Amino acid sequence: MAAHIVPVSTPQDMEDFLQLPFAIYEGDPHWVPPVLSHLRDFLDPKKGPFFEVGQAQYFLAKDGSRTLGRLSAHLNFAYEKHHDPHTGFFGFFECIDDKPTAHALFETAAQWVRERGKTRLHGPLSFGIYDEVGLLVEGYHQRPVMFHSYNHPYYEQLVESWGFTKTFDWYGYIIDHLVQPVEQLIERRDALLKAAGLIITQGKPSEFIARAPEVLEMFNTLWSKNWGHVPLTERQFNDAFMQLKPILRPELVSFIEENGEMLAFCIVAPDINHTLHKTRGKLGLWGMLRLLWDCRVAPLVSSRAIIMGVKKSHQWRKLHHALILNVMITLSRWLKYNNHCDCSLIPESLVKWNKTLQMFGGRRWRTFRLYDRAV
Repeated sequence: MAAHIVPVSTPQDMEDFLQLPFAIYEGDPHWVPPVLSHLRDFLDPKKGPFFEVGQAQYFLAKDGSRTLGRLSAHLNFAYEKHHDPHTGFFGFFECIDDKPTAHALFETAAQWVRERGKTRLHGPLSFGIYDEVGLLVEGYHQRPVMFHSYNHPYYEQLVESWGFTKTFDWYGYIIDHLVQPVEQLIERRDALLKAAGLIITQGKPSEFIARAPEVLEMFNTLWSKNWGHVPLTERQFNDAFMQLKPILRPELVSFIEENGEMLAFCIVAPDINHTLHKTRGKLGLWGMLRLLWDCRVAPLVSSRAIIMGVKKSHQWRKLHHALILNVMITLSRWLKYNNHCDCSLIPESLVKWNKTLQMFGGRRWRTFRLYDRAV
């Protein structure tokens, strides 16, 4: 099949770019459609927060009027500053099961980054490691949770057959049972907090947003040694959490403080994909009402631990254990509804965190792989 690769340059091209996944995943019971209005803004250089620190070009693989594949080629200037000035990226990759088409897309992305002085192509990243990251290589046969990438199993062959090799894996864990009765979990949590002389405060989502600068500083410091970390800008951070604010439940927003200083925090969010799967990604009036009902009122069926952090100077106090126990205790009220919590993404290099989640009953259920190749 001879695909013709064209840059996205018109509104109709962008519409084809956005609509392709609906054809690729037609009939797939697990795929969750994106909210197109949000994705359209996210990809728009005039609106998307990524474009504070990067630039991108989108491409389509066409056979006449039929769209066969898509991807982005992009540069991340913040990544270049903190890591490697010679690497370009690809993302938003979707393709029919046809290696020549996929290879033509990859070669086009490689040429685009080469023309800008890059010698390696890395991805998929859409756009950075705190967006949808990696190719799903394990855990295809269940619905993805919010902010997770999803793809058909054949994508792995499309990528690797062009010569991409593994760079790094990220893991997703599921906690869907209690390792001990709730009463014992409460005893363990309270003993940890008593030993530290601290308490866990459950806060309103608005309080978390108000303290965003403090959280952002902690986040960028704590994650600074993680693979590929690029400090988030204030706009990127605020954009992400303003999206979360309407769906957060106060009992799932936790702080640990000492003398007014935030030592640790945790946010678990209801999984909006539970609703988007039912509404097919449509969020009109009734879709939004259903989303708010599912996230803020109805028994919680699916959730995702979005972010957890403990200041390095206080990690010896095992505050992360107290936060995990607190989450399990809070979520236990919905276990009869087959509730589960996704804890991700955990870098494969963070051996301690991987072991901690396993200790608390976490089971690895997804693996997301990043690839690169010299170009």
